[in-house]
Amino acid sequence: MKKKLAFFGILLFFVSCVSLTGGSTTPTPQEKKAQQKQALKDRLQRTMSEQNHVIDSLIAAKDSRLKKDKNGKYIRPNWVSNSGTPLYYSTNKRSSRKAIKADALAPTGTLGLSLNGDGIHIGIWDAGHIFAAHDEFTGGTNFNGYQVPIEIADSTAANIWHGHPTSVASIILAKGILENDNFDISGIAPQLAKVYSYDWHRDVYEIFEQLQTNNNTDFILSNHSYGIPLLDENNSLLLESEEIGGYSLWSSFIDQIAFAYPNYLHVLAAGNDGYKSYPSQAVAGLDQLTGSTTAKNVLTVGSFSMNNNSENFTATGFSSAGPTNDFRIKPEICAAGQNLGAAIWDKNNPEATNNYEASSGTSFASPGAAAAVALLQQLYKQTHNGYMRGATVKALLCHTADDISQWGDLDITGPDTKTGYGAINMEKAAALIQKDADESNTIVEFELNERETKTLYFQSLNQGTLTATLSWYDPQAEENATNTLVNDLDLRIIQNNTTYFPWKLPTDVQQTVAVLGDNSADNLEHINISENLGGAYKIEISHKGTLINRSQDFSLILSGPGLVVTNEESLTEISKNNFLLAPMPAEAYFTVTAVNNKLPFRGLRLLSISGSEVKRTTKDVFSLSSLRFDVSYLASGRYILEIETPSGNIFKHVLIR
Repeated sequence: MKKKLAFFGILLFFVSCVSLTGGSTTPTPQEKKAQQKQALKDRLQRTMSEQNHVIDSLIAAKDSRLKKDKNGKYIRPNWVSNSGTPLYYSTNKRSSRKAIKADALAPTGTLGLSLNGDGIHIGIWDAGHIFAAHDEFTGGTNFNGYQVPIEIADSTAANIWHGHPTSVASIILAKGILENDNFDISGIAPQLAKVYSYDWHRDVYEIFEQLQTNNNTDFILSNHSYGIPLLDENNSLLLESEEIGGYSLWSSFIDQIAFAYPNYLHVLAAGNDGYKSYPSQAVAGLDQLTGSTTAKNVLTVGSFSMNNNSENFTATGFSSAGPTNDFRIKPEICAAGQNLGAAIWDKNNPEATNNYEASSGTSFASPGAAAAVALLQQLYKQTHNGYMRGATVKALLCHTADDISQWGDLDITGPDTKTGYGAINMEKAAALIQKDADESNTIVEFELNERETKTLYFQSLNQGTLTATLSWYDPQAEENATNTLVNDLDLRIIQNNTTYFPWKLPTDVQQTVAVLGDNSADNLEHINISENLGGAYKIEISHKGTLINRSQDFSLILSGPGLVVTNEESLTEISKNNFLLAPMPAEAYFTVTAVNNKLPFRGLRLLSISGSEVKRTTKDVFSLSSLRFDVSYLASGRYILEIETPSGNIFKHVLIR
């Protein structure tokens, strides 16, 4: 009996021990879920507390990246990134800014930039003047931030007689006070240095006057969202049939002005006659351009349509199509132009500062393109200490555009007479400017002398697409000229026995689609090579006949998975070495580029011939990205460059001239 009781006591002790320890180490499924939920709750609360602390700190510091409401109060961001950038949620809505990827250039964008148009002066010619008191320009009664100065620039008294110029200006300048489930009207360049507001009565003369008499080097751009319609209210032609697509007197004047002021770019709307036809029209849907839209040294802008998330672009039916009568590709580019939110001045309530409407037309695509030019010029000036030529930024927009292949039932690849080279992509364009700041020969501006050929070389390092775009401001032609091209430059890319030609329009019959061949009509030429890219390519710029003034300035944009060099000796160096130093001899700078994709580098040290350190620079991590080395302040002579790689240091000779 004692033995049984003892055994029972031991059993009870064992069971109680199992019960006590097992309850804490082996929870039930329900208990596990409860614990996990509590842990999740604790983590969320901790994270929210940390985020709110960071947000409070940003607001206390008045961080410039924070948004403000119409009363000038900071809007709390929804989140803060790991790098400390305030982030805001957004719904799917129609946005001109988002459509051309301008958000990529903002502080929260993908490129690490903060572009807003600062420093740039734009002229806006339109139907009367901008209603400068609108909340989208002033920020509202309690706003204390920056307001773009809008100067009524006409010599006559200011006269606001139409809402159109206010809506056009809002595409560029709006502070984004109106933002709802359908629209975000935030302007693309909301902190321009100045806007000159003109009516359209003396536009061409006033452009010349502004460029000439004010001597304002920051006035490099103007927008013109108006033109001559094809038909009157009775559907009768307003022009002679040969004037449609023809080279007008005003086209000639504008080309002459741009040629004289090469940093200036004239941006204008293609027109809204895409659905209209007339008896002498050779091909339905084509040959609809009038007035100044046919000029050579301008950027003619068509409209693309998009979904409510500002994506999936197609050609807009109402957007006027080319070509010109001498078979030039027009318009050159497209931006968002259908169903956009815009500020408005209402003649029935002229003092109201908060009126809006949904607007459509190439009138609203054109200012989107003009604002894009402003931001790209701002970036270029920051990185290169000067503005691009107008022909350069025009080439850059066409070079980086996204092809629009859908036009009604048509599926079109390449440039066409409705959408030009496609939809503006500011992210790609700005990235090329950044690339050119670190590497040479991405964006180049040259002078071609008569009987001269300029040659560059491209060495491919990977598969991809080699793209080249040539552009120049051509001397003006005579009014009604049959062939308007005066200086006929040619772009060719050559590899072995293969010559690649640019896009052009057929000249025997009007058609939508461009083909490849010798382009003797356009002062912009564009080549893409994507099939089996490999080896070395020669890029040649030459000309036919003689050149007016015996020379011609031109701009060239080059991009692809490889290196661009200026001579065959550098091409040979690429095949022999792990790193390319170019240009060499160096003057202001040289760029170090890893040729071997398996050998990244980090630190650079420039040494004198005696071995003493002259200068050093370094990247944060070992990488293959190129690095520019400034030598502008160093004496001419020979130096030694030490390149730090994971496998050891490599030494190369440097010559500074």
